[in-house]
Amino acid sequence: MNKITRYFAAVASIAAIALAGGCGEKGFKIEGQLADSDNDKVLLEKADFSGYWTIVDSVRTDSKGNFKFSQPQQSGPEIFRLSLDDKYIYLPVDSTETLSVKSSKSQFGHDFTVSGSEQAARMAQFEKDLIAFSPNFGNADSLKNFKKRIYNEYMHDSKGNVMSYYILTKTIGNQPLFDPTTEDYRYIVAVANNFNHFSPEDAHTPFLLNLARAAQRHHNDMSGIRTIINAEEITMFEIALNDENGKEQKLSDKVGKGKPVVVAFTLMRDGATPEINRQLAELYNAGRIDIYNVSPDRDQYGWRESAGNLPWVTVLDPSAGQDKAFLQYNVGELPTFFIYNANGELTARCANVKEIREKL
Repeated sequence: MNKITRYFAAVASIAAIALAGGCGEKGFKIEGQLADSDNDKVLLEKADFSGYWTIVDSVRTDSKGNFKFSQPQQSGPEIFRLSLDDKYIYLPVDSTETLSVKSSKSQFGHDFTVSGSEQAARMAQFEKDLIAFSPNFGNADSLKNFKKRIYNEYMHDSKGNVMSYYILTKTIGNQPLFDPTTEDYRYIVAVANNFNHFSPEDAHTPFLLNLARAAQRHHNDMSGIRTIINAEEITMFEIALNDENGKEQKLSDKVGKGKPVVVAFTLMRDGATPEINRQLAELYNAGRIDIYNVSPDRDQYGWRESAGNLPWVTVLDPSAGQDKAFLQYNVGELPTFFIYNANGELTARCANVKEIREKL
């Protein structure tokens, strides 16, 4: 199971979206009623630029289970979610509408209705379809047919609406529903083209276009992999991505230059990374290694600030872990490290800096 997606639990819901902005007294409202609920806290959440869900408001139900949220008008279409006891109901917000939610405390996130906009009602129906199908996720043929049906019913004619973005980036457990490393790349490309044609100014569009390019590139690479392997002996897997200054940095410019090179796949925004960087710096400053650091951070601004403080080469994978580098090196968990010896030979895979010290 690919654990990279754990760092992007919220990619399934929204990434790289615009900040909320007020406009006079205009805004949207969410009204709800939960059977068997009294004085229970309901949270309203949205995703930030890093793809993490943050609480924007909270209310408690009254004695009849009623609750209400009022929020300023958004600068663009967004996905919000209601949260109760770690269960969620996702809601698309596209204007100054009033959405109505009905459920119960015991069945929250499982049995519910949403009204107030056609898109919100359709998203609720999609969630119910997903719940009904969930026992069959282990059946490859059934899953393939399910995704085809979901695309045709909810995404094909979506014209770049935020619900199609939400469905395309939905995760089940720790796996994407539409996997860019499989034949699902066709759906990703189609939705990205829809956004680019109908909603070019939407904040979701650049992310989808990057994801589509990475998925298409991976498909093309995999289609020609037999020819590549038969044509030449591979001594290293090249990585060529941009650093914090926008300059392309190639791994081949470092490997085989007389010093061991550690290729570090880390998430810059993860809480454990500062300590990892401190330990790597001890080896780097002692002249024992060179470092080529690959990060799949979604928050490019935060990544750039952190990367600028490091003395070694740090590059960003804008496809958030779907670049061919992660596939070629079979990276399924972060952090992961690889060691090329002084002669440019790939000699070790490590899970932590302690193992790097042992194998140098």
